[in-house]
Amino acid sequence: MEEIKERAYFRKLARQLMFDLSDQEADDIIQEFSTLTRQLQLLEKIDTTGVEPMVYPFEEPTRFLREDEVTQVADREEALGCAPKVRECHILVPKVVK
Repeated sequence: MEEIKERAYFRKLARQLMFDLSDQEADDIIQEFSTLTRQLQLLEKIDTTGVEPMVYPFEEPTRFLREDEVTQVADREEALGCAPKVRECHILVPKVVK
């Protein structure tokens, strides 16, 4: 009975996001969600007493990142020149939402 409630929940969520979800897809999501929940429960069991929180995953600042530098800028005509349809300086794309 619990599985049916979960399936209904994910199907309702899918409708809100404007896509269809089959029973098989809902069951797959339920299984993945269950796996994720178990993994999070395992992480919560780890004793982190005395462990200092980290802001960055590295102890030393990363120095391998390069500075942002503007090297080549395309003008509007060049940028829009490859687009199949353009109207008022905007690229037109097919409608994807009903």
